[in-house]
Amino acid sequence: MSDLTEPKPGIIPDFLPYHKNLADLLEREEEGFWKWFASDNMAAQTFDDHRLFLLKNSVRLDRATYGELFKQAQAVADMLQIEAPLTIYQGQGDARNAALIFMPDTVNIIFHGDLIEFLEPEELTAVLAHEMAHYMHHTREDGRYFIVDRMLDWICGEHGAHQAHATSLWLSRLYQEIYADRLGLFVSGNVKASISSLVKVGSGLSKVSVEAYLTQAREALEMADGHGSEGFTHPETYIRAIALSNWAEDPATADEKLIQLVEGKAKLERLDLLRQETLSATTRALITHILAADWAEESEMLGAHARTFFPDFERQSEAEEAPKDDIAKMDDSLRDYLAFVLADFATVDPELDDTSLMAAFDISTEWGLEEAFDKIAAKDLKLKAKGVAKIRAERAEAAT
Repeated sequence: MSDLTEPKPGIIPDFLPYHKNLADLLEREEEGFWKWFASDNMAAQTFDDHRLFLLKNSVRLDRATYGELFKQAQAVADMLQIEAPLTIYQGQGDARNAALIFMPDTVNIIFHGDLIEFLEPEELTAVLAHEMAHYMHHTREDGRYFIVDRMLDWICGEHGAHQAHATSLWLSRLYQEIYADRLGLFVSGNVKASISSLVKVGSGLSKVSVEAYLTQAREALEMADGHGSEGFTHPETYIRAIALSNWAEDPATADEKLIQLVEGKAKLERLDLLRQETLSATTRALITHILAADWAEESEMLGAHARTFFPDFERQSEAEEAPKDDIAKMDDSLRDYLAFVLADFATVDPELDDTSLMAAFDISTEWGLEEAFDKIAAKDLKLKAKGVAKIRAERAEAAT
């Protein structure tokens, strides 16, 4: 493993692409809801509840007694260009942890256990910056990312909410932790301290070898085989450690690697709103490709069937280019779905005889869907394995 490099202090790291893309999608597609959540006063009661919780269940630290801690925290706030006043609390209970209790007019950080004394100074700096990053996430850019989470949280509590809304909210929260980790590293300037603070809080160990833990984390990643995070509110520590290491080594490629780390392969039963939109675009491209063929021009049934998927569908004279690289990254469930769409159009118009079916075999090859389509053809289209193999051989011979 190459030596880890450390990003230099400078421009504050930007918000993650996931948050930007999700906010853009919701603001565009749910304009009415967006305006309502951007302008309502529902959050005011929540902020009062947060304040009362802190007053009842923690001790507010005073600057005279904890001058060094406040000096350290203020330096972090200054580097992150946070102007809101700082308040620090010590919560009840022995479990070591830290959290931001969000109120827009002040930065409220609560520590639990002996975390303040337990961490080394640079580790504590990383933790302070991490918690302040949550404040930034909720307030910067007119609070649009806070609007996203509040809107999705409300939608998920309503009857008829789609699983994609819950998945989007879950991923938004996981990515928020990754963003906060990055700001912890940005402020501390020490990747080892940033990673060791994660491992120490998670494990309770007072001494940590970051190099040894990263080796273990990459072993876990290899065995997970692209499964993605299973964390409920935070990505697992091994994912966060690798994400920080990747960002320290090469910020330009870290975001692309992050998708595989956090989300894993796209699965039909685990689509969020963004991947749902991507799959919808891929489905439209496939249908456009099918209907652009000469043999499909005269079939009114194919056009009508396309409009059951997309009411605004219009035929195009040129076929869509197959996104084979994207399809290769898909889970089997998504490739099966696309293959079923292809088989559906291959058989929906009985007047096309075998023309559409033979074309579907060719299209499945062009789109990297051969294996998925052959399973459907053998089982659901009753061609059996030998029949499918024979057709494949004939189509390959005809293509040469």
